[in-house]
Amino acid sequence: MSNNNDTKIKKVEGETLKTFQEEIPSQYFSHKDEAAYRDYVKNAEFVYRELFKFPPQMFRDAELIDFGAGTGENTVYLANWGAKCTLVEMNQKAQDISKEVFRKYARNFDDHHFVCSSIFDYNPADNEKYDIVHCRAVLSHTAAKEAAFKKIAKLVKPGGFLIFGDPNKAGGFQNMLQRFAVYHFASTPDEMVKVCEFLFKEDIDRSEKFIPRTRRAIIFDRWVIQSQDDPSIAEVVNWMKNSGLRLYSSYPPFAIPLRGDSLHHQPKFDTASVSNLANLGVLTELVWMLQTESDSEAFPKFTEGLTPFAEAFTNLTSCVANFNKDTSLDVGRFQELSRSLAKSSDALNFLQPLREKLLRALAEADEFVGLVYAADLDKLRKFIDKTEVLFKGACGMRHADFIAYKPVENKD
Repeated sequence: MSNNNDTKIKKVEGETLKTFQEEIPSQYFSHKDEAAYRDYVKNAEFVYRELFKFPPQMFRDAELIDFGAGTGENTVYLANWGAKCTLVEMNQKAQDISKEVFRKYARNFDDHHFVCSSIFDYNPADNEKYDIVHCRAVLSHTAAKEAAFKKIAKLVKPGGFLIFGDPNKAGGFQNMLQRFAVYHFASTPDEMVKVCEFLFKEDIDRSEKFIPRTRRAIIFDRWVIQSQDDPSIAEVVNWMKNSGLRLYSSYPPFAIPLRGDSLHHQPKFDTASVSNLANLGVLTELVWMLQTESDSEAFPKFTEGLTPFAEAFTNLTSCVANFNKDTSLDVGRFQELSRSLAKSSDALNFLQPLREKLLRALAEADEFVGLVYAADLDKLRKFIDKTEVLFKGACGMRHADFIAYKPVENKD
């Protein structure tokens, strides 16, 4: 890496450290009671087993390293699922909390190691590699996210796994517009806090409800932090390929369900290849960019038009189900059902609501940018109150997780 890159990396590390020493962004239960810990772990178990398809037993007896481990609150349950953990964190204040978290909740404190270091400064002893490399919500805060990914990927053993997560570039589109406005009206952290509370109070309220952190910690993590260089799906998939990794699972998933090969089909469609995955992620990233409601609220709007099609589809396929030598076919009935299915196929244009939402969001974004430059904070707040998509509800789906594995034959 060039001296200029090294200088930039150190500068961003210093800025990030200063921000997160003032407000540590990863205190979820350490400042609360044991009931809060149990609730947090219960949710984590669901996430890993049901969403990541990486159940707790996969951590048993694993050598695990967590980069950007923060307060250890997203590592301690991995330890209690059987992993021997190395926690790498450059914020000594956060690491002091992580040691207390492990002393209080980990079953065997002496099995684990704590290293105060940045990703770029960390050098494992004896070129050690790990069964699981864990790094979530960290690389976006560096000045060289791809180089950081390459470094942590090298530490995965052949046959081992990388658990990586970061905000998504498209999912963070609305957050970036918010940051644009905040920096236009404020220059110091305290001023930023005031502007965020004035313009985006509802967004902070929602975050506070779902993530048990202080409002100031949320604001520092979302708006005050200066390096928020989020990758796209295509970037992450390409990093994996270049590091000799293959995609194992992701959440939210982004592959469109249009595949139909049997288990015996050859050649296999390579679901982990860059060319097959990169562009498929665009539609999913569009959903993430425009996310305002929970999936339980939004999904029925996409599928409600499919009801007549589903009924016509079932009627036609049932008409010829279990056909055998003793079966007779009513040709007229078959043709009637076939025409009915063809007629109802208009419902397959179920992405139209997404397109309409996109057009509305883009129009609102254009107006928002103009109002920011008009420098009237009260007028901007009134505009936000009236928007239909922009800054409503979730304000986009920011964080995405990817599980990758290193094939046994890929030895560095």
